[in-house]
Amino acid sequence: MSGENEVVRSAKNARIQELRSVLAGRVPGRIALEGERLIADAVRAGVRLETLFLAEGLETPLADAAQHVIRATVAVLQGVSRLETSPGLIALADTPATRPIEDLLRGARSLVCVVCGVSDPGNLGGIARSAEAAGASGLVVLAGGARPFTDKALRGSMGSLLRLPVAYAASAPEVAAALARSGVRSFVLETRGGSGLEALAVPGPLALWIGAETGELPAECAAFEALTIPMAGAVESLNVTVAASLALFACARVGGGEP
Repeated sequence: MSGENEVVRSAKNARIQELRSVLAGRVPGRIALEGERLIADAVRAGVRLETLFLAEGLETPLADAAQHVIRATVAVLQGVSRLETSPGLIALADTPATRPIEDLLRGARSLVCVVCGVSDPGNLGGIARSAEAAGASGLVVLAGGARPFTDKALRGSMGSLLRLPVAYAASAPEVAAALARSGVRSFVLETRGGSGLEALAVPGPLALWIGAETGELPAECAAFEALTIPMAGAVESLNVTVAASLALFACARVGGGEP
């Protein structure tokens, strides 16, 4: 760890401007982690903290995990924070490496969640959190939706995106082909018309494809077996995170995963 005695008091400081850019997602290969819990999750997951921005007068053992510590006034950190009230500590790190899809498979108990076009990073984070809780072996995020390592997605996942193996894929055909080569059976969650979750019986590894909030799915999903969550009353659909959670736990009970 290295420290600085001077406290940054200007929002125009070069390092504060860098922090602002990373928080806004404008710096490829870098992530920002805001708040003690998320930063601690990252450290436990093996993420190396490059810089920790720490509010003047605040102490934390996480400072020992950072290569550099920069002190700043509460007002300066509040000015760049993505939260309503700044927690007083924000860390910068390299974006975690994504994995090849084949690395997400763990034999007959594999459960892979494929997220297709989910636009809200908070929803993406929530799906990742449920996937980890259900014992999924990995998460595949298709390009075109929310990116997995933005600050909002990371916060929504409560650290799951830092612990769960993640593959980032350019296209649905690429993912479908990789899963088929590995003998993984693909299912897609549909609002209506599919088989009920209670009827699911899969002896081997499986992949669950989750579409966008609008219900839109890649064309490749038309060839997959559809699953539908039965709903009572006048409810037409569930929030994508809720639907994904129910389906992931159902898949884990009969096939991959260990909830």
